[in-house]
Amino acid sequence: LNLQNLAYALATVGLMQICTPVLAQASTDTLAGWTTAGDVSTDGDAVVLTTAFLDGAQDALLNRSGLSAVEVGVLEQNAGLPAYSLDLSVSQYATEGSSATQSFDVLAGQTLKFSWSFSTVDTQFEDHAFVVLGDQVVTLASQSQPGVASQWFSYTFDHAASLKFSVGVVDTGDYLGVSTLKVDHLTLSPVPEPSGFALALLGLAAISFKHRRMRSAKVTG
Repeated sequence: LNLQNLAYALATVGLMQICTPVLAQASTDTLAGWTTAGDVSTDGDAVVLTTAFLDGAQDALLNRSGLSAVEVGVLEQNAGLPAYSLDLSVSQYATEGSSATQSFDVLAGQTLKFSWSFSTVDTQFEDHAFVVLGDQVVTLASQSQPGVASQWFSYTFDHAASLKFSVGVVDTGDYLGVSTLKVDHLTLSPVPEPSGFALALLGLAAISFKHRRMRSAKVTG
């Protein structure tokens, strides 16, 4: 193994340690590790959540798990939120829905990432999808702003914390019209290990030194 190959190997190993993502506590291809409420199921690699209630009406036809959507207070309690946290406004108040929740520790610099899509048959009220990170509630999409077919959510933590992470979807203003949220490709990136930076820098330094020697040899030759 010559110097150049060794340098490339060191740089590659170091960069892999820095950049390789890891799964969060629970993945989206199974409900194991999640605390669920309402109509929550899996479809391939995705967790699927709906606002469908098993009431014998059209909602029941769109229910996927055989479990009805639950009152919004249950979702807020599971996510560790105060009452009314999932309301958009006084008139656009959350009524029922479904959620999937897990708890884990994070370090400063880690990034939580997942892809998602939202759809709804409601045309009157702002049914919406949300993500909860600790005490922060982020609206992913709503009836009037559903987003594109599939998109990414990403959040980088600026401090270490033990928190609850929850994704969900709720009916707003009434109990009519089914809305659906799909979530997949959930990852929580690792904080780069000092050894990863050291290996990468050592490899890059060796590559730079090798190139300088080659240029110097060409000039003197």
